Amino acid sequence: MARKKLKGGFRTLPNGTIEYQISLPPGMYGERRRKAFYGKTEDECIDKYREFVKNGETQPAVPQNHTLSSWLDEWLPKYKQHKVEASTYADYVHLSTHVKKHAIGGMRLTAVKSMRITEYFNDKMELSQSFRKRSRFLLNGAFECAVDNDICDKNPVRRAEIASKQTPEKEAYTESQVQTILDFAKSDELFGVTAFILLNTGVRAGEMRAMQVENIDFDRGFIAIDKAVKRTGKLGLPKNKKTRHIPLEPQVTEFLRAKLQGQSGYIMGGDDYVTHSGFRGRYEWFFDRLNRKLVESGKITIEVRSPHIFRHTFASLRQKQGMPVAILMQIMGHSSREMTDHYTHVGDMETLSEAVRKYPYLTPTVM
Repeated sequence: MARKKLKGGFRTLPNGTIEYQISLPPGMYGERRRKAFYGKTEDECIDKYREFVKNGETQPAVPQNHTLSSWLDEWLPKYKQHKVEASTYADYVHLSTHVKKHAIGGMRLTAVKSMRITEYFNDKMELSQSFRKRSRFLLNGAFECAVDNDICDKNPVRRAEIASKQTPEKEAYTESQVQTILDFAKSDELFGVTAFILLNTGVRAGEMRAMQVENIDFDRGFIAIDKAVKRTGKLGLPKNKKTRHIPLEPQVTEFLRAKLQGQSGYIMGGDDYVTHSGFRGRYEWFFDRLNRKLVESGKITIEVRSPHIFRHTFASLRQKQGMPVAILMQIMGHSSREMTDHYTHVGDMETLSEAVRKYPYLTPTVM
């Protein structure tokens, strides 16, 4: 088949991939049908097109009855469930529930256009940019697979747009607010130890929920983070999939020793770790008790922000004290190695402990 006889058009996608698109005969209901072939070069696209023609696949296909919702129900367990981690799959299922509740969920795959996908993203503006980007990744994979299986002719997600969302910068608690929270935490029996650990270590909420008394080495002064509660509600490895050790300042170690030594089990929950909603509820009740005490003392109350702000606050104040970013990233368990590659010794426990002593956090006082 000579190149000059080919009917179709080439275009280069933003990622450098070449697309060759042709028009197919109308379907049995007269709907417009197209087929696209992708490759690194035009010749690669043409080879795929010729293979398509050779297999006799230019005949009108019988329309599929798949709606987007029904296709997601078939595609997810068949193509994703055993190929990704359980927590990732749970996230895919969660994202798909939003799609199914939207108008596009009930549309036939062949009827979903790019503008409909864009409308879906726009309707989710109240949610995070991360949510919409993950949704795009999910939908793109589902439609790519549908195209490969000739269930539809085109992937409408390719040209769908996600409007940028101006999100306010996460505002950390101030030094004086942290001091007030830590002081109150020392006397709070219900959530005080948890709040104290969160603000003095920067651990993630899932890591805190999975933390046991046995994770704390009171003699050497550090906490071992070796597990976390995942999105599925089950225990798993931390986010970077390896254990890390967080050095504690002497006064923090002594406070935890006084409160926890002799105990065992989960710091939150005892014999079992608390649920996500249980953690959030205890966190908010802690602030309720704190603010009631502040009101009684005639002091300004402290706004209740997301539990993640404790982690953000820890990082902000450590940086303010001068702690090198590479060491801070190591303590917090960030996966990026762009900075830590320049500090090959930061994995040394002695080096981390020295940094914690050199760049002090805040010392709680007595209220």
